[in-house]
Amino acid sequence: MDALSYVVSMCLFGLILAETVISVRARQAVKGSRQRYVLLTQRRILSWTVNIGFAVQGVIGLVIGQPFSVISLLFAVYLSWTEIKNHKDDDDWFNGRMKKIWKGVKKAFAPPIKIPAPAPSPSPVFG
Repeated sequence: MDALSYVVSMCLFGLILAETVISVRARQAVKGSRQRYVLLTQRRILSWTVNIGFAVQGVIGLVIGQPFSVISLLFAVYLSWTEIKNHKDDDDWFNGRMKKIWKGVKKAFAPPIKIPAPAPSPSPVFG
């Protein structure tokens, strides 16, 4: 289990470095350009991956019994909160998509609508 915790930590380190590089490049890109659109979309995906990674690291730490694993969980909650709060006007694919994604999720888990079979029309011969 310690090896798994180490692997998660190293993956998180790599993801944080990649997110930092992408964030710097996105700040340099022209607002409204395709490059900025792509970079901010990648940054948002990496950011949420890092948040989930910190949560996984915290859960693994709790299972192993590491004393500071709660800090990873708290950090994951804080990062998620700041991601939701501070990135509402970004120029990325997810801007305005949350309603559409949520609508699709609700539709996928909704019970199927049963359409009643239409009543047969009366025959013109037999009245």
